[in-house]
Amino acid sequence: MTNFLPTQAPVADAMTPGALLLNVSGALMLILFIIAALVWLARRSGLATRRLNGAEACFVVSTHSLGQRERLVTVDINDKRLLLGVTTSQITCLATFDKPEAESDKLAGSAKGSFHGELMGRLKNSLRKPTS
Repeated sequence: MTNFLPTQAPVADAMTPGALLLNVSGALMLILFIIAALVWLARRSGLATRRLNGAEACFVVSTHSLGQRERLVTVDINDKRLLLGVTTSQITCLATFDKPEAESDKLAGSAKGSFHGELMGRLKNSLRKPTS
């Protein structure tokens, strides 16, 4: 029996240095793009927040949307509470207040009869009573 198919030595897949460099740099750019997209998603969803030296100099208390691009934002800065109007082009300080001392008392008082109000009241009472 004769073999009619010619036998060839296996050819090594020899890539030129330029093609190899293009493949490696393309894969690196893809990985960096994926990492940047994950960081952006984490920041947008609130999983990652920025911290300033371990202490928060500015804390957003609440936000309220007034329209598609307008909102009211309540911010605590040191011992002041600011009411800010935020649009796409500017931020305006609408009012400045002293920071409330006992904010937990307000929360417990406004939610009386609810589970949250009951729990806050019991926690407050247990913290005030000294255990003997």
